[in-house]
Amino acid sequence: MTHKKDLGEIARSVQTELDQVRTLIAERVFMEESFGELLVATGEKLVWEKITLPSWLESVVYKDTFSTESRSHLMARHLASQGGKLFRATLILLTTQALNPRENRSPRLATAMELIHLATLLHDDVIDRAEVRRGSPSLPSIFDNSPTVLMGDHLFARAFELIAECGLMSIISSSCRATSAMCRGEIEQLHWIGRLDVNEETYFRLIEMKTAALMGSCTESAALLCGQEACQGDWYRFGLNLGLLFQMTDDLLDLTGDANIFGKQTGSDFTAGKYTLPLILLRNRLGSPEALQKLFDSPQPMAEIQMALQQHGVLNEVRDHLNDLVESCRTLLAHLGDQLGMRESLVPLEELVEFVVSRDR
Repeated sequence: MTHKKDLGEIARSVQTELDQVRTLIAERVFMEESFGELLVATGEKLVWEKITLPSWLESVVYKDTFSTESRSHLMARHLASQGGKLFRATLILLTTQALNPRENRSPRLATAMELIHLATLLHDDVIDRAEVRRGSPSLPSIFDNSPTVLMGDHLFARAFELIAECGLMSIISSSCRATSAMCRGEIEQLHWIGRLDVNEETYFRLIEMKTAALMGSCTESAALLCGQEACQGDWYRFGLNLGLLFQMTDDLLDLTGDANIFGKQTGSDFTAGKYTLPLILLRNRLGSPEALQKLFDSPQPMAEIQMALQQHGVLNEVRDHLNDLVESCRTLLAHLGDQLGMRESLVPLEELVEFVVSRDR
């Protein structure tokens, strides 16, 4: 039986760059410019002639220490304690490693995409009234909604600052389109929450916008960073397919996974009124939204749903869809490998595809 690598094993060759990403995340999230430096380009130092400031202001702004830690620092400290898999960063670093191992801007791009992802999670926690994130109290449960929204905006700003430092307008455009898609996807999802009449077309469109678009931008942007404009479309499609695979696997685990391994309470999607592909297919097999609602209203809804998914062949159908997406990812990588003459270099990305579909968390 072939050993399937976990994310740590797959990312071993880019571990140094991932450490840089962790450092950059902390640096940018915690960064607080000194007085007067807010409008100065990153990396420059503003030299103040103290005579230009009134004495009453000079005595305040040139203090060496502050009496209290800022609120944003406290929030950043909590975010830093939660960790994360850095999947999107790993995707970017493995792509740039394959295309141009000497490209030294990739940690900045990887950090930016992780910050965009983290910003959307903060906003999601506000919208969903989530109490827990990654096994810890969510930011809004500690600091309230308004500061959390603003912290998410701060992360977006730091992300686009990093992308600008990569020096390519095409990457700014790609990441902005993906961010717009995520926001519009969230708006559309709010419209469908609690509605049992959601169809497959709507489901796939939502996960394309909310998850897959950013992963498509990750691989497209990595290709652009390495000067591969000619095949950026194929790289986008690979990331998009991987993102669809990632979210569909997540949605299946929400109904079939072990909560202790998965890292969050299973059944959280249908409890929140978000009806994913397994539930849409089950509703179709049962014949009506009312029949599905009866399962939700039963004394043990999770057990009843899991049994029905098995009995009606829904789990097999979803897994068939996942396998189709795996094959699409493999085909795209094979095409790119042949086109660029580097099939061996893309093996880590093939392993990443296998990790996504076989993971249990």
